[in-house]
Amino acid sequence: MTTAHGITEPVGSRLSSLIAELLGTNEQEIPFDRPLGELGMDSLTAAQLSADLEERFGALISLERFLGEETLSELVHQLERDAAAAATSAAQEAGA
Repeated sequence: MTTAHGITEPVGSRLSSLIAELLGTNEQEIPFDRPLGELGMDSLTAAQLSADLEERFGALISLERFLGEETLSELVHQLERDAAAAATSAAQEAGA
């Protein structure tokens, strides 16, 4: 298991599990293609999710993204891109 600077665990699975836990539901009930704002997330839940993502993945994600039209799939892709960019940057700095 790795975090923010090179996520190796299945990001989608971990994120859907985290969202399900915060919403008090089953992970299988969290669709990857439905806007997160439609899943019953309120501003308090979004704030907790944002804090958890920062702690676990080092990702800073605004609350609006959790309350709007962004889907879980889009969020996962963003986290993976951010992790890849961080890993590339770290590798470049280590080689410099």
